[in-house]
Amino acid sequence: MRDRARRRGMTLIELLLVMGLLALMLGFGVGAISSIDIGSAGSGSTVRSTMRAASNWSRSRQAPARVRIDLTEGRIAAEGLAVIGTWHFEDVPPEGAFDLDGVLLDAQLVDDGFVGKALGFRGMPPGASYEVGVHSDPAFTITTGFQLQFVMRPEGGRNGRVIRLGDSLEVHAARRLGLRVTMNTQRYDEQTGKPLSAGKAVLDSPPGVLAPNVWNRVLVSYDLHRLRIFVDDLEVAVLEEEGDVVPVKSKMVLGGGQRPWEGSMDSLVISAVGAENVSVLPEGVRFHEDSLTEILFDAGGGLDRAQHEGPAVVQLVYDDGRTDTIRINLYGTVE
Repeated sequence: MRDRARRRGMTLIELLLVMGLLALMLGFGVGAISSIDIGSAGSGSTVRSTMRAASNWSRSRQAPARVRIDLTEGRIAAEGLAVIGTWHFEDVPPEGAFDLDGVLLDAQLVDDGFVGKALGFRGMPPGASYEVGVHSDPAFTITTGFQLQFVMRPEGGRNGRVIRLGDSLEVHAARRLGLRVTMNTQRYDEQTGKPLSAGKAVLDSPPGVLAPNVWNRVLVSYDLHRLRIFVDDLEVAVLEEEGDVVPVKSKMVLGGGQRPWEGSMDSLVISAVGAENVSVLPEGVRFHEDSLTEILFDAGGGLDRAQHEGPAVVQLVYDDGRTDTIRINLYGTVE
C-alpha cells in the first residue's frame, strides 16, 4: 500500500511539472504568433499573381496587356484587352455582337466578302454608311487603350472615311493606297480633375501599304504610349503619343461623309482595355518608391521590348524592415 501511495504521489508531481512546461511553452507561442503580420504576409504572392495574370492574358489573347501600379495608394491592376464589339455583315440590317445592331443608309452588302458577305461602298452616293449607336453601351469605352481590327478591299481610286468612332477616332483610306488615323486625346486639370482637350494625334502610313482589289487585314492599336497601324501583321506606321482617348459620345459610322471611299470591308472587331485583376496592398507593406509604375506585355506574353530594355523590377517594403523583390524577365516569367 505504501508503495502504491508513493507511486501516486510521484505521478502527481510529474503531472504538475508537465503542465507547468506546457504553460511556459504556450506563453512563448502566443507571443510569437501575435507578432506575425498576417495581413501583409501574402502581399508578394498577390503582386506576382497579378503580373502572371497580365502575361497569361496577353499570351492567350495574342494582344498586349499591362500592369499599372499606384505607388501612393498601394494599388496594382492587371489590364488586358477585351472584345467590346464585333460585326460580320451577313444580314440586312447587319447585326452586331452584344446587341450592337446598326442601320444601313444607302450602303449595301456584297456576296464576295472576306468570310461570307461584306459591307460594300463602291458606286454608292454621298452619305452611304452603316451606323451603330455604340455610345449608348456603357461597356464601349476606349479611353485607356484599344484595338481596331478589320479587313478592307480597295476597289477604286476614290479615297474617304472608312470608320469614325464618334469624336474619338477616325480611319481614312488615304491617297495612293495609304491609311490615315486621327485620334483625339484628353488630359486632366490638376486642380479639378476635369478632362481637357489635348489635341489630335494624326498618323499617316506610307503610300502603297494596301493592295488593290484584294483583302487587307488592318489593325489600329493604342496603348497610352504608341498609336500604331499594322497591315497583314506588318507594322507600317507608329506614333509616340500619351494621353487618354476622348470618350465615344456619338455613333460609330462606317463609310459616310461627302466622299465615301470605294471598297468593301468585313470582320470588324473592336477591343478595349479593361481591369481584370485589381488589388490593394494591406497595412504594413508598401511599394518601394523606385518601383516601376507600369509594366507592359506584348502580344506573346513577354515584356514589351520597346518599353523595357531589361527585366522589370518591383519591390515591396514591410514596416518591420523586410523587403521582397519581384522580378519579371523579358520573356514574361515572374520570379
